[in-house]
Amino acid sequence: MDAASAVRRFGGIATRSQLATVGLSGFDLTAAVRRGEIWRVRRAHYATSGALPDAVHAVRIGGRLAGTSAARSFGIWAGFDQRLHVALAVNAGRLRTNLPPSVAEEVTPDSSSRESVLHWVRTAPGQDCWRVPVTDCVRQVVDWADAETAVACLDTARNKFGWNDAHIASMFRAASAEQRVRSLASRPGSDAGTESVVRQRLARIGISVRQQVAIAGVGRVDMIVKGTKVVVEVDGKSYHRAKESFENDRRRDADLAARGYVVVRLSFAQVFGNWPWCERVVAETVTQFRNL
Repeated sequence: MDAASAVRRFGGIATRSQLATVGLSGFDLTAAVRRGEIWRVRRAHYATSGALPDAVHAVRIGGRLAGTSAARSFGIWAGFDQRLHVALAVNAGRLRTNLPPSVAEEVTPDSSSRESVLHWVRTAPGQDCWRVPVTDCVRQVVDWADAETAVACLDTARNKFGWNDAHIASMFRAASAEQRVRSLASRPGSDAGTESVVRQRLARIGISVRQQVAIAGVGRVDMIVKGTKVVVEVDGKSYHRAKESFENDRRRDADLAARGYVVVRLSFAQVFGNWPWCERVVAETVTQFRNL
């Protein structure tokens, strides 16, 4: 196996010891670096040109992606904190940053101007040298982020990795009381973080929903307000109004209306840019439906 392919097998960044397990020697790696096929990020750490920039910065500092930064790399909800969170071994040294690092200070990697936060924590080794394992990542988000982001991260991790209540309970058995309370607020059914946020915010005003409900002749809908036939559909950030998507939405909405349902469709921009309007529209629709 050539060096670049081997590094890609480990997610774009690999250690010398990892690459040795697939048969590459130090001579092979040095030759690959000289040919420009891979490059040294840090001593005994090699990357390909396709490696995640955040991961490169974290490894360059001397640690691994953690918290919301790691969550993004796993494809689960990470909220809006754009800082780079880096997990460091408790005895980590020789850190490469543009400011003298400390527990309290935000720093930047010496290779970029990216604002970063360093965390000296104990984490499992994991199979990636550039990010913490997903269970550690989610526990960190629940501990470090705001409650809404924490629950949405857990909700999307449920969907992506097939976690159930028992698995989540075991993850937080030794956690603090606050973390356990947050973990108990997680629910199945959120394909995307935006859906989880809508569910949480509606619950805070007394509107409970069922998620991923299958309706005959229509398919699954994002959520239905309990005790009503009010459907709430939530479009994600990457949602695009291509002609096919537009036509499919109109067909679904019409099929739902024919079956007595009322559809409220919310966009990512509306949820995070004008939630009071979203809340009012859903609440008034529910009230009107119940008064019919």
